[in-house]
Amino acid sequence: MKGPLGLGGPFAFQLGVGAMSFRRFLFNISCACLAAAGTSVLAQDIPSPYSEYYGTVERVIDGDTLVVRLDLWPGLEAIYSVRVRGVDAPELRGAKCPQERLWAEEAKAQAEKLYGPGTTVRIENVELDSFGRAIADIRRWRSDRWMHFADEMVEREMAQAWQEDWPDIDWCGPRVEQ
Repeated sequence: MKGPLGLGGPFAFQLGVGAMSFRRFLFNISCACLAAAGTSVLAQDIPSPYSEYYGTVERVIDGDTLVVRLDLWPGLEAIYSVRVRGVDAPELRGAKCPQERLWAEEAKAQAEKLYGPGTTVRIENVELDSFGRAIADIRRWRSDRWMHFADEMVEREMAQAWQEDWPDIDWCGPRVEQ
């Protein structure tokens, strides 16, 4: 008997009602081979489409938010406000007390010193936070390695380590240990 490829033997199929199609047979064989090899098609290490971008800082909003011009692909750029993952800095807008406003101005000045306009940055692991803002890891190149924005600001005591599910930091209460 000849099959759809004109072959005999194991590739001979009877195509008709209730018969296995050649395409289905190839699919089943492929799945069996992958299973035998211990590899799952769904378990491949496929990078997130939002894993890494490069861009230039346009301006610093405050101690934990930058406006960045991102290079999406050749000839296509976009400008986004990006909040830094893993830290919280005092707020300039909506400061609840004069001390918070003062700390916010200091944090912004430090961020501008480190990540001022024109600084090349790498944006990684982009997600949306609970307010719909872009939140990501932000890094800058310093002669021999990529520096992490969150770490730099915490080390300089301009921001505190913080996660979205943690309580808000009370910048107007007693000075919080950093």
